[in-house]
Amino acid sequence: MTIKLLDSGYWHVRWNCNQWIQWPQHRNPTTTDVFGWVTEEMVDLAQRLADISRRLRRRFGRPSRCVHGEEPVRNLILTILSQNTNDANRDRAFSSLMRRFPTLSLLATATPGEVEEAIRTGGLAKTKAKAILSALARLKRERGEFTLEFLREKPLPEARAYLTSLPGVGVKTANIVLLFSFGLEAFPVDTHILRVAGRLGLVPASADLARAALLLEPHIPKGEHAPLHLTMIRLGREICRPRNPLHAECPLLDVCPEGLRETRKRGRA
Repeated sequence: MTIKLLDSGYWHVRWNCNQWIQWPQHRNPTTTDVFGWVTEEMVDLAQRLADISRRLRRRFGRPSRCVHGEEPVRNLILTILSQNTNDANRDRAFSSLMRRFPTLSLLATATPGEVEEAIRTGGLAKTKAKAILSALARLKRERGEFTLEFLREKPLPEARAYLTSLPGVGVKTANIVLLFSFGLEAFPVDTHILRVAGRLGLVPASADLARAALLLEPHIPKGEHAPLHLTMIRLGREICRPRNPLHAECPLLDVCPEGLRETRKRGRA
C-alpha cells in the first residue's frame, strides 16, 4: 500500500491492484478500517461497477438529459439551492432567483435579504444566500468576472479543491459542477446513491457522501460517471427505497448482499 499527500488536501492511496483512490486529508489512510476494507473489497470494484452500470442501463436506458446545465456558475448556484431539499423546491427557488436577478452582475449586488426572499421556497435560505453571494464575490475579486472557466484546464483534484474551498460547497456540490459543466470524471454521491452503494457493499457502512464519492470515482468506467450517477439515483428513488425496498424488482438483486439476505429471510418466514 502506497500513500502520498497531494497539495489539493487529499491523500492518494494505492493498493495491490495498482489503482488509486483519494482520501480526505483529515482521515488517516493507514488506519485499519481503510486498509482492511481496501484489501478485502476494492480489487474487483471496477468490474463490479462496470457490471452495475450495464444492468442499470439495460433497465432504465441511457439518461438523455439532466437538469444541471453546462454554464458552471449558474450550475453552482442551482446545486447550492439543491442542498437539503427536493427537486421541485430547488427548481422553484432557482427560477425565482433568476427572474428576480436575470444576470450574475445583478445577483452579485443584491443584499442577503433580497436573495433569501427569492429562494425561500428552497429552504435554508439564509445559509444558501450567503454561500451564493460569497462565491460570486470571490470570483469577481480573484478573476475580475463571474467565471469558473479557469477550472477547465485543471486536474480534477485541483479543480475540486478550489470549489470546496468556497463557503457552503462540499464534495457533492463540487462534483456535480465538475461532471456536468466540465465533463470531468467526478462522481457526485447523494443520499440515494450512498444507500444503494452501501447495500451493494461497494463502500463501508461508515462512509459519508464525500468518502463514498472519492472511493468510487476512480473505478467507474470511462464515460459512465454521469449515466451511473443518474441511474443510481433513479434506482434509489424507485426501487432501492429507504424503507420497504422492492427487492424482487431490482435489476441488481443477484449481486446485492443485503437484497439477497432480505429475500432469503422472507423466504424462511
